Amino acid sequence: MKSIQSIIIILLTVLLFSCNKTQNNTTITIEDGKIGIIGYESLMSKTSIERTLKRTYQDSVYHVYLKDYNREWNWHTSMKNSSAEWFCLRGNDTLPFNNIRALNIMAAENKKINCMLFFVTPEELVQLDKREFGYERIDVTDKVEELSFKGGSVFVYKAKQDHTYDYQEENTSVLHQSYIDLVTNACDSIGKEFRDEFEASTLPYNKEVVVSSLIHKNKE
Repeated sequence: MKSIQSIIIILLTVLLFSCNKTQNNTTITIEDGKIGIIGYESLMSKTSIERTLKRTYQDSVYHVYLKDYNREWNWHTSMKNSSAEWFCLRGNDTLPFNNIRALNIMAAENKKINCMLFFVTPEELVQLDKREFGYERIDVTDKVEELSFKGGSVFVYKAKQDHTYDYQEENTSVLHQSYIDLVTNACDSIGKEFRDEFEASTLPYNKEVVVSSLIHKNKE
């Protein structure tokens, strides 16, 4: 009897681990003429992607984890060469600033971030490249934790070196509340668990750099 029980336990153990392995290593065949795009900030929003693509998105969407990356609010673009002078409101003060900040990813071994995976055509990818100013598109086909792919590649946008913020200039940068709201609303539209994972896998920002209003005037 013990021998039969032992065999049953072994078989159940093998089946259990086989199921987990299959679930965690699902292979997706990327349709010919399609490219995978990982969204970890505003691109997490299906609505936001549809505005850029100017169509209803009807392809598959996957909730995935991107391995070996942290999410940080350290993308930036300088306003110094703008045709206008930029100011922010802090309390009753109108103050100049040099940089606007947004989300980025940074290499971080053994870390992971929750994201959304979409599929677009090469022509639509050109539109996304234009939208993601200051970012470069990098191949992360082998960095998606649960999935493997055949027939195509998966990309993510990472800030270019000259658009990766130097925190030594902290007092010259601002993070606009409307951008924070855009990102967090995208998380909330997916679900509370997704939002909680977003917060846990994103380095916090300095609340002192957050502003709700921006003002500009043309340079003389």
